[in-house]
Parts: sequence; structure tokens; C-alpha cells
Amino acid sequence: MQDAERAMLATVARMYYLDGMSQGEIADIVGVSRSTVSRQLTAARTHGIVRISVDDYDPRHPELEHALIQQLGLRRALVVRGLDGSPVHARKAVAYFSADIVGSWIGSATTIGVAGGRTLGMMTQFMEPQPTGTASAPEIVHLMGTVGAMPSTIDASEIARGLAQRLGGSVRAINAPAYMDDAQSRDLLIGHRQLRAVLERFATLDVALIGIGTPVDSLFAERQSFSKRDHAILSASGAIGEICGRFFDAQGRECETPFRHRVIAIALEHLRKAGETIAITAGASKHAAIRAAIAGRLIDSLVIDEAGAAALLASDTPVAAPPRPGPAVRRA
Repeated sequence: MQDAERAMLATVARMYYLDGMSQGEIADIVGVSRSTVSRQLTAARTHGIVRISVDDYDPRHPELEHALIQQLGLRRALVVRGLDGSPVHARKAVAYFSADIVGSWIGSATTIGVAGGRTLGMMTQFMEPQPTGTASAPEIVHLMGTVGAMPSTIDASEIARGLAQRLGGSVRAINAPAYMDDAQSRDLLIGHRQLRAVLERFATLDVALIGIGTPVDSLFAERQSFSKRDHAILSASGAIGEICGRFFDAQGRECETPFRHRVIAIALEHLRKAGETIAITAGASKHAAIRAAIAGRLIDSLVIDEAGAAALLASDTPVAAPPRPGPAVRRA
């Protein structure tokens, strides 16, 4: 770079960053277009003329993480510090700050199960793609069918596809809705050879990535999948939480409802047997459902926001038993 060019970049950068001038004002002074000023500012950063520093910030809350592990028996916990905003913003913050860490937790797992979920869906979008030729080519398995007629980024199908692209893996797909109209239709469909080949993979999961919902706060609720009568049935059954379309009570036992016999999804027992089941969720309203999932040994590790973690620790809902001990990831 010529001295004159470097001097020009330094001048433009000073006016913009130190003097607080707009790009339009700078353009008028130096006699170039605004787009040229924008390119010059980018070049100034690229060539080290402008060096931006930010105070160290740890997005994690280690005290709450330690408390969750010690008090609830979790294998691992990741708590994202609170940021002002709506529940949607809380989910986005959890998704952004947890993506790389959860990626490291997955490690070299060869069979990864993926559910649907709002926070989970955003998190996988923030994961860094693996360099070509270095990925372990894992198999990504749908853990549930699609919620609604138009799949979106919160459905297992789309989350699994995006994760497979980032990790350089393949997908085993459940090309079916999450709920069939009746038990007979469900049984007929899961008996099909193509679908059965996917369901059989549930017994071999190294890692399962799931969300945790409640009857009124979940991807099903967001899609308005249930009627008032459905909610009455769930309430009468004692349903307190939901994972992969399966509703469970305060002890983490699946509720006996018509939905249990219509759902196409991983069985809760298979989640208990996975190498590691990681729940990615957000929101203080889910504390009872999360405690129930822990009591039922449905999850091993938890990713959550600060408000959700605090509510979880403050809850007096008992946890019957900690998740099973064992290695973080079962290797192939």
C-alpha cells in the first residue's frame, strides 16, 4: 500500500471513528462518494489502521451453571447471562452464545438425534461449518415428524438438514407429520420399511439435541396445533412438559393421552438410553417442565438463559433422581 493511500485511509477513519462524522459528511470533504468512504473504512480495518477492542465479556454464568450441576445432578450446564428483551430475544441470545460450546459437546459423535425446537433451531444456524475434509461425517437423525404442513426452521427436518450441512454429515429423515389423525394410521405408517429404518436408529444415538416445552409454550403451541378440548385432555392427564410431542407428568412419566398413540417421535425411554441428551431451551416459565424432565432422567445436560436457570433453582418442585451417570458421548 502506498503512503498516500494509507494516509487517506487513516484520515477517513479518524473523521469517522474519532470525530464522529457521518460517511456523507466525509464524502463531501474528501470529494468521493459515500460508497467509496464505506469501502475505505473497511480497508482501514483490513490493513490494521483501525483496531477495535472490546472489554472482555463472558456470556456464561458459571455460578448458576455450578449450582444447576450440583443441585439438580446435571452432567453439564450452560447458562447464558441475561440480556434485556422479550422471550424471543432470550432464545436468540441462548442460541448465539451456546452454538460453539454445544458444537464442542457434540465432539466426534457419529449418530446425532435432532428434535424440533425454537431455540434449538436458531442455535444450529449459528454453528460454525466444519472445514472440508475434517468433519467426522455424522449421521443426523430426525427424532420427530413435522409440525404443520409447511416445515420451517423450528422443525426437526430443517434443523437436521442445516446441522448436516454444517457438520458434513448425512440425514435420516422422518417424512411424516408429528401427529397422525388416529392410532391406526400412526401404527400403519411406522410399520413401513423406510420409516422403520429411521426409528431403529433411536437405539443407537450418541447425542440427542432436544427442546423442552409445556402444553402452552412450545413449537406446537406456537403453531396452534391443539384445540381447547386437547388442552383439557392434557390438563386432566397431569401433563407438565413436552419433548418431541410426548407429554410427561411431574415425575417425567409419559402421560396416557390419545396423543401418545398418534405421535411419530422418539420414545422417552430411548432418550434415557442415549449417550447424552442435551436440552436447549429458554424461559422462566419452563422450570417445572425442566425439573420433571430431570426427575424422569430424560435429559443429561441443559442449555438455558439466566432467568430460566434462576427460576429452575428457585422452584420447590422435587427432583426425584439425577440423570444417569456415564460418558458424555458414546463413541462408535
